[in-house]
Amino acid sequence: MSSKENEIVIKHQKDLLEVFGSVLDERIGMKHSRYVIDDYFSADESIKPCCGAVPVSAEGIYALWMTAEGADPNKRLLYLHGGGYILGSVRGYQGLASYLSSATGASVLLIDYSLAPENKFPACIEDVKTAFNWMLENGPDGASPAGKTYIAGDSAGGGLSLASTLAMRDEGLTLPDGVIALSPWTELEPTSTSFEENNETDPFLSREGITGMADAYVNSQEEKTNPLASPLFASYKGFPNLLIQVGSREMLLDDAKRVAQKAKDEGCEVDLQVWEDMVHVWQGYAPFLPEAVEALEAIGNFINEKT
Repeated sequence: MSSKENEIVIKHQKDLLEVFGSVLDERIGMKHSRYVIDDYFSADESIKPCCGAVPVSAEGIYALWMTAEGADPNKRLLYLHGGGYILGSVRGYQGLASYLSSATGASVLLIDYSLAPENKFPACIEDVKTAFNWMLENGPDGASPAGKTYIAGDSAGGGLSLASTLAMRDEGLTLPDGVIALSPWTELEPTSTSFEENNETDPFLSREGITGMADAYVNSQEEKTNPLASPLFASYKGFPNLLIQVGSREMLLDDAKRVAQKAKDEGCEVDLQVWEDMVHVWQGYAPFLPEAVEALEAIGNFINEKT
């Protein structure tokens, strides 16, 4: 049975969904949604960053270094926020990035990658490649080579963490030592059975919402099956060690399970963790939600023990 705090998180997500639908004017709808999504993790006043943010230019990409007390400046993690490729910002993710730094001992680079529909696929992948290559040679203390590197992200950012690593592998570029995908969106078309089975248990996502974000992200219907747009369809040969966390309540549950199985079948070392009764990207509700703290500790164990 999940914690009493999880009930508050579930209600918060339901309430936030109502706020999303409170503005019907299409002329300002996207702006409204982008402001609202920054409150995704604000279920309790205790949810705030545990360290300061230092703004930097990662080769022209706006980014924040989130470095918790005691974090290693040479162990670096590039974090990709969620938001369906059309929403999300570094502002709304400073809390999650800071606690991720604390739990892993890594310095976290949180980037403001290009969003659709202004910048469609594969613009955000190019941004990730640029930022990661910059991070290889630059840390929170300035120019210096990285020791260990990681790419992590949630939801669309989870899918993007997979896709960007796949793109770098295909191009023969330096790869991260590990990839962490939280509640990843891995197939743009909502075909998984969990969209039906978890329709009543997922308080935030919907098939209609997923379809709308996918349409805004790609340039054509055919592009939805491109392995770099839907990493479920990619080959995972030569892929780094992979950790996937997903909640049992989520519509994206099967997105996580299916890509984990495919990667495992192709020789990738995969740790799939399905967390009972957890909602979409529950990790961002630390330190308020006990299960979020535990999930971040599990990420720390993955980084420090398996990579």
